[in-house]
Amino acid sequence: MMMRTTTRISTSIAAACVAVGLLAACGRSDNAGGGAGGGEPVKVGLLEPLSGPFADNGKQARLGAELCTKNINDAGGIKALGGAKIELVVKDTGAAAPAQVANQLQSMIGQGDLSAVIGAWASSYTLAASTVAEQAKVPMVTESFADNIVERNYKYIFKLPAGAKTMGAQAVDSVLELAKKSGYDVTTAAVTADNTSAATVSANGAADRLTSLGVKVPVKEFFTPGLTEGNSLAIKILASKPDLIFVQGSLSDMALLQKAFKEQGYTGPLLGAGSGFVATDYAKTIGEAANGTFSSAGWNWDIPGDAAKKFAEQFTAAHPEFPFPGQEAGEDCAAIHIIATALEQAKSKKPQDVRDALSAVNITEGPATMLAAGKVSFDSTGMLKDTTPAIVQWQDGKPVTVAPAKIASTKPIPFKK
Repeated sequence: MMMRTTTRISTSIAAACVAVGLLAACGRSDNAGGGAGGGEPVKVGLLEPLSGPFADNGKQARLGAELCTKNINDAGGIKALGGAKIELVVKDTGAAAPAQVANQLQSMIGQGDLSAVIGAWASSYTLAASTVAEQAKVPMVTESFADNIVERNYKYIFKLPAGAKTMGAQAVDSVLELAKKSGYDVTTAAVTADNTSAATVSANGAADRLTSLGVKVPVKEFFTPGLTEGNSLAIKILASKPDLIFVQGSLSDMALLQKAFKEQGYTGPLLGAGSGFVATDYAKTIGEAANGTFSSAGWNWDIPGDAAKKFAEQFTAAHPEFPFPGQEAGEDCAAIHIIATALEQAKSKKPQDVRDALSAVNITEGPATMLAAGKVSFDSTGMLKDTTPAIVQWQDGKPVTVAPAKIASTKPIPFKK
């Protein structure tokens, strides 16, 4: 095990970068971020849903990873490896079953010398793929929420966001506190989410927290992603006359459900946890009803500090079609910089050496610190230490961080009676 040391990777911030298009074909792979100069390229896998119901989130992951890979390469690459460039090997999970995603990663590992892999966004995908990474002894950095990703005694998994249970519970605490300040009584709540791993845990965590605080939760409904209509589910949920609805799902599913809630007469607050609620097109898709909705997030563009600010400015300059970088863009940018730090410290691109270096990193400055924790080191399970969810509220077309207080950028919009 390498000794802990505070490391800074100096990166040059380009004025603008070339926007890279989204691959639509499921299973297609390509390379990004490589180039001439230095030693042999260091290959890092990027396994994300670039098509299917979660394509909005997967696209942000890819754009963030590509932008920050370019920054590292433009700044001289991995200096400890003779200026070797990082080369992203990109694979689209699409809407594949978890077992198929595991096979995709197995194929990626078999086709090239991967030093590390980032992915696979959906927790069910990551749970399956990380088993392959563990068996192949290739370190995997994930932006997935599910708690049990780091509860299996694996040595090659490194998790950036807080656990799904914490996401749900902390979001409940923040929203109920605001409701109390606004004079809005929450005595009954309903919970609904898609049946993916993280969404199920977040929803159950929210329900448990609501119940522990004296709020009745008579309805919990789970659905398969890819709804074709929202009214039948909305009628079930609203039958309990909830004062608050916790809901989690893809952007397309949220569009159907929120429209149905409105048509059925619900005007109360909505609380989500990642997924569609943090997609960059959420406000554009949902319309006026997006304003005031809450969600927990693994990262948000307005987190305090120079690292997040510089990344947000650079991202929107490179991709002006987006008013802000999405949750996954920030997380995957940080992941690339964390892996680059490990490569520098390991002075090796062998995956086992990179894994040992990742387990020992202690980063206190530079781009990797854009995460809510403000620093990077991992505990023995691979969980990022001191990580916390960002509780965001949509205001004027953007998600802004309203809790916890140490990272909040603005005050929440009060509830209306």
